[in-house]
This record gives sequence, C-alpha cells and structure tokens, in this order.
Amino acid sequence: MQSRVLCFVVGTLSLLLSRLAGAQDYQWTEIVIPGATVESMWGLNDNRQVALSTTDGTSGIYGNGTFTPLPPLEGFQVGGIGINNDGDITGNATDLAGIQQGFILRGSTYRLFSRPGWDNTQPRAIANSGLITGYSFGTGGIPTAGFIYDPGTDTFTDATPPGSTFTITQGMNRFGRVTGDGREPSIGRYGFVWQQETIIEGHRELLPFLDRIKIDVSPAARGINDSGVVVGFTSNPAGGYGFVGSDARGYQRLVAPGGEMPGNFTICEGINNFAQVSCEVMDSEGNIVGAFIGSPSEGGGNLDSSSHAASTWRTSPPTRQGRLDKQAERGLVIPTTRRRHLLP
Repeated sequence: MQSRVLCFVVGTLSLLLSRLAGAQDYQWTEIVIPGATVESMWGLNDNRQVALSTTDGTSGIYGNGTFTPLPPLEGFQVGGIGINNDGDITGNATDLAGIQQGFILRGSTYRLFSRPGWDNTQPRAIANSGLITGYSFGTGGIPTAGFIYDPGTDTFTDATPPGSTFTITQGMNRFGRVTGDGREPSIGRYGFVWQQETIIEGHRELLPFLDRIKIDVSPAARGINDSGVVVGFTSNPAGGYGFVGSDARGYQRLVAPGGEMPGNFTICEGINNFAQVSCEVMDSEGNIVGAFIGSPSEGGGNLDSSSHAASTWRTSPPTRQGRLDKQAERGLVIPTTRRRHLLP
C-alpha cells in the first residue's frame, strides 16, 4: 500500500507553529575578488560555485577562489543569477531600452527566452533538471507573476500563489518543489514552499501542497535543497537576518559576519545539498559590505545560532539603481524607476 502525505486544499488556511530548530553553527568564508567589490550574490550549486556581480557592472561565476566573468552578448548587458551542478547558467539580458529577457548560457552559447504577454522576464535559478524558475513583471515593476520555464519544450508554467499581489519564485529541488515569496493584504509578505504536482517516490505518493511561511515581519524564501531545507531572509524595523530550516525541523537564524551591526541585514539567497548557504550583508544605506558562503559545522563559526519560531499557513548588473531595488526589498525606499529591477 502506498503511503500518502496529507494534502491541504488551496483556500483553507490553518495556522501552524513550527518546532524550534536545534542550534547549529555555521563557518563563514568571505568571497574576495582582487580589485573588485561584490555588489550582489545569488544561489550556489553543489560545487560551491555562485553567480554574482561586482560594483563595476561585471557579472560572472565565483568558485574555488576564482571569478570568471560571463562572455559578452552583443546588444545586451547580462547578469548571471543561477548556476546548476552541470555549470549551466541562467540570468537576465537587459537591452538598451531596459527590457529584460531570460538567458541560458551553456559553454559560450547564449539562448534567450521571454514569457509571452509580459514586458520583462527574470530567471532566478536553474535546477539540476534544467528547469528554470523566476518571475515576470510589467513596465515599472508591476504586476508580477512567478513561473517555471522548461527549455526543452519552450513552455512556461505559472507559479503564482493564489491571492498573491506580488510574487518572486526562485528555488527548485529535484522533486520540483519551488520556493519564493508572495504578498497578500491580509498577511503581508510571506515565504512559500510549493509542490504543484503529485510526486511518486518509491512506495510513497507525495500530494501537492502550498506552505505559506511567516517568520518575523517580512520573510522571503529563496533556495531549497533536495532534503527540503529552505534558506531565505526576513526583516523588521530594526534590520533583518537570514534563516535556514523547514517547517518540520524548525527555522534557525543566520547572521553572517557584519550582520550583527545595528541596521545591517543578512540576505541569504541559496542553499546546496551540503546545506551550505550563500549570504550577503547589506548596511542601512543598501550597500553590500560582505558576501559569504556558510558551511554547517559541529562547532565554531560566526553565527547568531538562536532558533526562531515560524508561523506557517499551509494550503494545498548592478548599479546604484540595483542598490535602490535592494533597499526597496527591505522597505527602506521605493524607487520610482527600476531599469535593472534586481530585487533580492
């Protein structure tokens, strides 16, 4: 007999209090690029490679102490955001008019794609399956809608939680579960973990579900690994911090070096199958003051290791403008124009 995971019907809200996670230390390794400063950093793969951009507008892949810029694409400024274990890269290609398309980069060959009916398409991650997650948005930044893109069939599947008025979809694991954040007038901003289809795993049948995660005031889920561990960040009027965990295990606070300073904010964007995380620290002015890869360890590391309860509603290339977008993500300022529109 197949075992079944309980499916919660979309539209029915129940409030769950997550168990507290056990404290676990992280050791932090700063990403240092000689002659350059990291401006934004995204998800990382199992090879500890991470997509990032520097303050001089260069985008590329950092791994094993080496930063490799992306090849140029005539007529576009390219920004890498995701890389999978095969080394396939996705990100946005922005034309002279400021319109964004998505790209897939394999070797030195770019392939562009855009979601039909939308002004802008911004990929956020590329799974090891080759599927791409991201969000599409109109001129000026709204409206928005999350998506899953299949390059093999050139098709888009909507990934916008029901009722969300602003959505970013970002992570995906091998089961097809996706993470991101949405917003609703009644509960504000929330993170989410979403399995859109039934999954058969051995003798188990995993039914569709949608978890809405509420940690502190303004949470956003970003990466998810194959064990279902989620990484993201949340904010409050005093600042913000990263988090890692799951509804079953509880969520743990992550504070990278420098994030403990008053007004500073730890933003965590990715997690791999070794539970290593990619996080950056931003000051109150929206400037990145450090970028780090955190590795779990039995002891040591610079971590605010206090556990944090979460409420979960379960229902089935950088410029000053880029910094303003990050500030908008924290609620510090709302930019009137978003040519780059690179929200954390």
